[in-house]
Amino acid sequence: MECRGFAPMTRTGQQALTPGPTPLYYQLEQALRERIRAGEFENGQPLPTEERLCEHYSVSRITVRKALDALIADGLITKRRGVGTFVVPVARGVRSVRLSGSLDEFLASAGALAVNVLSIERFDPPAEVVRGLQLEEGESVIKVELLSYLDGAAVGFFEIFLPHAIGDYIKPDDIGKGLPVIRMIEQKLGVQVVRAEQFIEPDIAADELAKHLGIEPNKPVLKVTRVYYDLTGRPIEMIIVRHHPEQYRYTVDFIARPRPV
Repeated sequence: MECRGFAPMTRTGQQALTPGPTPLYYQLEQALRERIRAGEFENGQPLPTEERLCEHYSVSRITVRKALDALIADGLITKRRGVGTFVVPVARGVRSVRLSGSLDEFLASAGALAVNVLSIERFDPPAEVVRGLQLEEGESVIKVELLSYLDGAAVGFFEIFLPHAIGDYIKPDDIGKGLPVIRMIEQKLGVQVVRAEQFIEPDIAADELAKHLGIEPNKPVLKVTRVYYDLTGRPIEMIIVRHHPEQYRYTVDFIARPRPV
């Protein structure tokens, strides 16, 4: 259903949506994300209706829904059936910082790790995975568990979740061979990954995880959740990694833009 209207608003810092290589739904997602971050839509308050967003940005309802679905998957907004879409309140004292980097460079370094596949099975996903992969209610996934190693030491315990339409094609012998799983999926299924979102937070090592990583139970670990998206904006893989606290370090370089003297 098309819902065309007037041109987008031109608030300071907000860009109009333009047809091109970057999908419109992704442009809209980023525009709404910035407006939420800027406090234009307050915590717990409703967003404009889908119809209003259609008119406001001169895009189709399908585009609006895909953008909103991505924000829902990120936990920024929530949909209340029959009521509307609302900004999720952020707990006081919690600060979220968003950075960007090169996906190709990251995957190149990830391919250097040796891996051991522990299991591949059909799995009823928890709510976190349902949201991340934008699954239908009751839809199962293929879950891959593996350990990664660097110089013979366990570095991370991976839980990889794939929609069954993708995961059904994955075999244990496909994994490893110097390629991250997502690169193997690109080659095997002919899809192209164009972006990924990653979230980093602390966690505690349960007994099984502690055994895999060779650490004491209940020891703090670093939990990394990452979702990969293809050209259409479809999430095709979700990974939850818990890293050995003494074998993994996350480093970010901040580089200032040149300024006039």
